[in-house]
Amino acid sequence: MVPRLLKIERPQAIASSFEVGLHNATLAIVIAQSVLLSPEMSLPAAIYGVLMFPLAALFGWMITRTGKTA
Repeated sequence: MVPRLLKIERPQAIASSFEVGLHNATLAIVIAQSVLLSPEMSLPAAIYGVLMFPLAALFGWMITRTGKTA
């Protein structure tokens, strides 16, 4: 929603949403393992990391079916 509030076009807003979502899981795992020294805290991020790719692919497929580009 932030890119759309900043008046960024829909395709770029979708791309930035994908990018932020995919990188945050990896960052959470790194922080939990190295900074917090807690493997248990990296578990939710690891589960999300496994699920995010199929869910992102499904979401990408769904939004390309709408036929809207702007």
